[in-house]
Amino acid sequence: MTQPVRPTTEVSDVILDSMDFMMGRLLSRLEGLTREEYLWEPVADMWSVRPDAGGVPTVDGAGVREIDPAPVTTIAWRLWHIAIDCLDDYTRRFSGDDGDAPATWTLDPDEAVGILQEKWAGYRRVVAARDWWVPLGEDWEFWAQHSTADMAMHASNEFVHHAAEIALLRDLYAAERSGS
Repeated sequence: MTQPVRPTTEVSDVILDSMDFMMGRLLSRLEGLTREEYLWEPVADMWSVRPDAGGVPTVDGAGVREIDPAPVTTIAWRLWHIAIDCLDDYTRRFSGDDGDAPATWTLDPDEAVGILQEKWAGYRRVVAARDWWVPLGEDWEFWAQHSTADMAMHASNEFVHHAAEIALLRDLYAAERSGS
């Protein structure tokens, strides 16, 4: 998980290398994640992933934006948010698909980590091939006049924000189990 040592003037290299590093740190923090921990709800009214009436794992609050106060969410919800609501959504928008992110996810932490890696690879491939300074366009609504570099920095912010929360939830879970 080391950063490349090289001078560069390419913003894409800087941003993508940084995000590769972030992904590596998150994947390291997810090692050994159990289903109990993945779905752990230390406080009431948390958003998570739950089977619906038909048994399909469904994401609480999927599609809801700007809720105040924001609910506390489980590791399962946060992994869905990073992989699907952010990375996959951005990748689809680059292809002209402005539909909502799927509201289904997985109850299996290993599968979730695999999907996260897949969605990161897809996002990285698409964003690396773009012109970093051209406006994103109408499919991006609020972001229409922003560049790929702007959006990549936003994606980076979302990634770091939620990855840090996942790490904290793991630390709290471990501390509770150890009696600390």
